[in-house]
Amino acid sequence: MMESSPLIHSKRAPASLLERHRALKERGVGQAAHLIKDAVFGHQDAPYEGKYGSLRMLHSLPAIIVYPQHFFDLYEPAGYYDPYKNEQSVLRNKTSVLCGRLVVHLKGAVLFSCWLLFLLSFFEPPHWCRNASDLQIVVDKEADDPTYNNSSAVREYGDCKLLFDAYGTTADEEEDQPYYPNSSSMWLTIYQSKLVELACALFISLYMALEFGDDGFEARLFFYPGYKRWTRTVQSIVLVFIITSTVFDVTIYNPFLRMSILGTFLRTFQRELWTFLKMIPEMLLPLSMLAIIVVFYAWFGAVIFYDSPQGMAAFPNLADGMWTLWICVTTAFAAMIECDNHFGNADDDTNVVACLRNYPDVMMPSFNENRGAALYFVSFMVLSFFYVMNLVLAVAVNAYDESIEERKSSRKKMTNKLLAEAFSLLDHNNDGSVPRRSIMHVMTILNQDIPEIRGLSEDDKAIMFALLDKDGDREISRAEFAQFGSILLLNLTKLSEYATFVETNLPSIFRSNFYHQFSSIVKSKRFEYSIEVVLVLNAVIVAAQDYPILAGLDMSRDPHYRDGFIDTRWEGVETIFTVVYVVEALSKIMVNGWKRYLESHRNVFDLFITGLVVLASAYVYYPNAYNNHALIEFVVMVRVLRLGRLLFSIPRFRLFGAISVEIIPAATSVFVVLLFISYLFASIGMLLYGGVITRDPTNPYALSLLEAENFVESKYWANNFNDMFSGMNVLFNWLVVNNWTTETSGLETATGNKWLVRLFFFSFYLLGVIGISNVITSFVINAFFQQMATIEHRQGPEEHIEGEATIRGSHAVFDPSNITGTETGLGHSVYFARIKPKHRDVELDEREALKRLFSRTSSSGG
Repeated sequence: MMESSPLIHSKRAPASLLERHRALKERGVGQAAHLIKDAVFGHQDAPYEGKYGSLRMLHSLPAIIVYPQHFFDLYEPAGYYDPYKNEQSVLRNKTSVLCGRLVVHLKGAVLFSCWLLFLLSFFEPPHWCRNASDLQIVVDKEADDPTYNNSSAVREYGDCKLLFDAYGTTADEEEDQPYYPNSSSMWLTIYQSKLVELACALFISLYMALEFGDDGFEARLFFYPGYKRWTRTVQSIVLVFIITSTVFDVTIYNPFLRMSILGTFLRTFQRELWTFLKMIPEMLLPLSMLAIIVVFYAWFGAVIFYDSPQGMAAFPNLADGMWTLWICVTTAFAAMIECDNHFGNADDDTNVVACLRNYPDVMMPSFNENRGAALYFVSFMVLSFFYVMNLVLAVAVNAYDESIEERKSSRKKMTNKLLAEAFSLLDHNNDGSVPRRSIMHVMTILNQDIPEIRGLSEDDKAIMFALLDKDGDREISRAEFAQFGSILLLNLTKLSEYATFVETNLPSIFRSNFYHQFSSIVKSKRFEYSIEVVLVLNAVIVAAQDYPILAGLDMSRDPHYRDGFIDTRWEGVETIFTVVYVVEALSKIMVNGWKRYLESHRNVFDLFITGLVVLASAYVYYPNAYNNHALIEFVVMVRVLRLGRLLFSIPRFRLFGAISVEIIPAATSVFVVLLFISYLFASIGMLLYGGVITRDPTNPYALSLLEAENFVESKYWANNFNDMFSGMNVLFNWLVVNNWTTETSGLETATGNKWLVRLFFFSFYLLGVIGISNVITSFVINAFFQQMATIEHRQGPEEHIEGEATIRGSHAVFDPSNITGTETGLGHSVYFARIKPKHRDVELDEREALKRLFSRTSSSGG
């Protein structure tokens, strides 16, 4: 090992850098720390897969024979650059250390930049309208105003501002309506959008350059085979395209690039996407059965309903018949209405499309003639919707369960493998043990180099080492080392950190009898019941106040109620309720302290509602000219939301609430997959159908749309792809498969290309509804039962672990001075230990994990 390094000769070097240098001077510490990190987070980065990499020099082979003790020095760890090894490259080493520090601190900022790029599509001028010189409204504007093309509006927004601001009498003869319905979210100019995009792309490029520096400016390490290679290759290619297209103003396909760059930085998204892709083959079999049933029934329907009103409307040919039956499947009851005026012309595609409605209207033409026709439609629905679609869900749930079990098994194997490799790197004497010094060095690197683990104090390190060292010999065996992954999931808290403001700053008051009596009252059940009575009373008063509105009665309110002053009886009573809620929150915070108060989900909910009410009330009632009555009504109703806390009094609902609190954060990665698919299709929709849904009387699309009677009568104008928000709304409507046929009929009629529209919807339905929606359902079912068992176990009786700790609920209470036979050097005190997974899978039984950690017998199970 080296005794010195040019990197730390300066006396001005920060203490953390000196500590890091001392840690990395020990062979294998850097690699071991990253292996342990991967074990904790449940994934494996390629640079740390192997114990050793390639030989530095082929001519070193003889030296291995002559000096076998230098075997490790002749090998480089696979994909890991150690800036403290090579003293000949001082500048590169110093730069590498600096880059590594910046990479750690900028990780959150680069993820924010990726999300900013992703969201840019929602607020920039859509590409379809930036140059709309073929539209008559633009032609007329250019004719009336020769300076239009050189105006600031065109330079800033293209033709989008002209189109989105255009109002008048529409093609369907409504006055003062927008010609191009949109969500009014065009907040950025084209220049601003390009500037934001370029800034984000350059910042991400800078971050990748820092990662390159952290890898010692060696391409073989930066593009190390495996996960690291494909992600960084994709990132590099996408960034080149983003920057190039932005500079040369060819940004029409940039939304897809923005989505791609974000996806490469979201590890959990990649995991869930891969799970979904693996489920597809399993789901193909029941979907193939569905396809066969649809084809057979469409064929049968085209024959038996030939030359009848039913056949001309719904089964004019095999393809349209299949689409009719597909509508029945996707909406359960959506199909077509009896269109008496159009049955005579089966060749008119728009007539068939315009008749889209709900089941049983689809069968009424034939059912009115012959009741036996119901057998055809009922048998189809039983087979397709009630059986095959539920079979698809069952297969999806089973495939997801198998995927979760496979993930758990592979993670356990990977964790054991990674920890075994890390142990081997630190076991320099090959005697099956690692000294305390090496463990502390590893914790230093984890603390400084891994952002998600940073924050370990010296006391935390001492406690964690004691939990590992179960026999008290100050060395860690291989079996003890296998618990390292669980150790780093601990969240340690001193009892003193729960001290209240009164206890810390006003000790005389804290010791007084009055304060103890006050504390007893606030902590009592009677106090909670009293607040709940106030909540019910508040709700009753608000209901009485709003009864005329709720009953649909005509009423006139006291004008003083909306004048922004507390000058009515109702406002006085509501203000009293607000004061009561504020006093309740302050009393609990005073007695329990901030930390303990915020650990209760119910308290957080109450505080949020109370804070919202106070802020809104202050804004409304503070003497000023502001008297928005809608906000006043909002304040009143928000107070009533506190009634939700009454549900926490019901044990079963409290269990469901606790399960939801655990499931929802873990489910975000699944919902991100759905967000990406919706974003992808919304971007495609803007390219294909931007500007198609219009009411502009000079636009041929608007005249064609008038033929889509259902669309026009339903006033579905806002359901379009004119901007990203509108497109996402259309796709959400399609997700819940409610009246989607009306929406697609507008696109089919306007474009005249019904099969492209149908293919677009069909693709989204397969991926979004049958695919990801079933994955979400599978996730919720799997997580619910897993977490319900965990929480019920967590609510078990208090347990004492061999005199080491007492487990209450999901936390352990222990004395840190001596843990599992190891002296920590810490004084007698009280600590709380909680354990939470960092890989965000809902699968960890915290109580069992704590029992395993505080037991004196070690386990190699990880």
